[in-house]
Amino acid sequence: MFGPTHRLLKIFSLVLVALLFYFFARVEFLLWNWSLFKNKPVFDILWSFVVGLRFDAAAALSVTAPVLLLAFVPWPKSWHWHWSTLTWVLFSLLQVPFLILNLVDVEFINFVGRRFSYDTLFIVNEIPGKFWNFVTSYWLLFLINTLLVVLFVFCVRRVMTRESQEVVWPGEKKSSVKLWFSHAFLCFVALAVSVVGIRGGLQSKPINFVNANVFTAPLLNNLVLNSTFTFIKSYGAESLKREKYFANKDEMLTHLNGFLKVSALEGKRPAKPQNVMIIILESFGEEFLGPVNGKTYTPFLDSLMAKSLVFKNAYANGRRSIEGVGAVMAGIPALMSEPFISSHFTSNYFLGLGTLVSQKGYATSFFHGGHNGTMYFDSFMQSAGVEKYYGAREYGNAADDDGVWGIWDEPFLQWMLGQMDSLPQPFMNTVFTLSSHQPFKVPEKYQETFPEGPLPILKTIAYTDYALKKFFAEAEKKPWFKDTLFIITADHAALHYRPEYENDIGSYRIPLFFYHPSYSFPKVDTEMIVQQIDILPTVLDFLGLPEKDKNYLGSSVFISGDKTVVNYIDGRYILFAKEAHLRWSPGHNEPQMFAIADRVGERELSSAETNARKQQLTEKLKATIQYFNEGMWDNKLYYPSK
Repeated sequence: MFGPTHRLLKIFSLVLVALLFYFFARVEFLLWNWSLFKNKPVFDILWSFVVGLRFDAAAALSVTAPVLLLAFVPWPKSWHWHWSTLTWVLFSLLQVPFLILNLVDVEFINFVGRRFSYDTLFIVNEIPGKFWNFVTSYWLLFLINTLLVVLFVFCVRRVMTRESQEVVWPGEKKSSVKLWFSHAFLCFVALAVSVVGIRGGLQSKPINFVNANVFTAPLLNNLVLNSTFTFIKSYGAESLKREKYFANKDEMLTHLNGFLKVSALEGKRPAKPQNVMIIILESFGEEFLGPVNGKTYTPFLDSLMAKSLVFKNAYANGRRSIEGVGAVMAGIPALMSEPFISSHFTSNYFLGLGTLVSQKGYATSFFHGGHNGTMYFDSFMQSAGVEKYYGAREYGNAADDDGVWGIWDEPFLQWMLGQMDSLPQPFMNTVFTLSSHQPFKVPEKYQETFPEGPLPILKTIAYTDYALKKFFAEAEKKPWFKDTLFIITADHAALHYRPEYENDIGSYRIPLFFYHPSYSFPKVDTEMIVQQIDILPTVLDFLGLPEKDKNYLGSSVFISGDKTVVNYIDGRYILFAKEAHLRWSPGHNEPQMFAIADRVGERELSSAETNARKQQLTEKLKATIQYFNEGMWDNKLYYPSK
């Protein structure tokens, strides 16, 4: 074989090695999360491996491109050892970080519900001081992944250092001109194969996230993907397109939830100034509350909901904590790849909940047991007009630190009560709990207290429920308690253990309920669609504070109407209405509508009757997209209240 051509074959041998290890990473992804996959059809799991090859090839060839171009250069035979050494070292340096990314995603998928992408890099700021805690918590995974990386480098070096005895180098045969022509042709073929592989085929557009949506279960679609592909595709991608569906702004506003008027609170608000306490529960998906087959992990919250105003169709506006906090405290949904809090749009003009209520003399505070600086919460609260931030630093007792994220929920909530005693009234306080988060630990003294469940998170759910029980037991003794509105919700949904939640709908369903010790809420439609960004206008509505400048994406829960929720993930929009949900990937397909009861999207609704509703919901979806995108780009998220 001609020497330069032999080098090309070496490069494609390395690509095959990379594909083999992508396969290993996908197997590990499956087995490590088997509790989530065990109820999935075997054929779907196998098919995800087959479809995943397309994305693996695109990823492996993309990262290999610099090494392939290096092989096109006709290095002389005397340089071959140097070329081989440079190639296996360079290939390893390029591929190993992405291999590690895929192996880390085996567990990281449980943090954010999606593969790692460029916009997720903000999480790197959470690693300092926590690395060894992660290693000890996931020591088995760390050991397996270390062995896989070492084996990968060994295989790469083995491929490059193993030489064939039948290689012909330039000048060794008289027919070397023919060999050069054949080599040039093979270089062209190699380049063409690489381009087609990187594009994912010969179709008109290169493959993207949307091409992996071959299943109705998001988890299976994540099994199809690999983290190299999602990171590369998200890097440099336009995070927000300037969409223009409505030329008339007033027409656009009529399709949004905020256009609805007439609150059920009119004439029925408390006469005395009221306090507000917002409780954001870490990873509390709706499915974790209430009894399931006679067993509950949240006995206290269940009892509190029995005497609260509970909305049965509540949705999160994102899949990550940083998105949930932004939605609750600023009324801004996660309708772009990067979280608003960590994006450059955070310098835009926006009216946070703290800013709005402080204008009426409210004292405002945000409590979170996490280490100060986590997810930029402390900085963001300043922008949202919150006066005081209380984190692990202010708590000041490292003995109550869980060793990973911050202070355990039980002692932190009790400490918070003490801080609230010194705050003037009326106040608007928010607390974001912590303990129901990976690695799902509870304090040592409670190891045998709370029940184990099908998922490790359920034990921590029970612990946080207990911490809330103790908090309310003490709060009831406070003079401010009877004049306080409690709003309980979650930052996002989490892992699923109930089959009916293993879909797009279940991935966003969270609790949202309102409790007041001395006030009777007016009658309202509790079947109505509500969302996290409705909390801000609801607080203003309850307190009787007018909105001079209004964000039309959210609406008070006390204003009834045909409301919808829009979510966005990996180029795909999902709209939830009361009786249907809509899916749309702009530029790739037309909107599809399914009954809300058809959670897995098996039967698209298409008839003369349903098409009218589909058109109506499509207009609502387009209005939401245009309003949000223009609001971000043009720094105009607010319009005069009509």
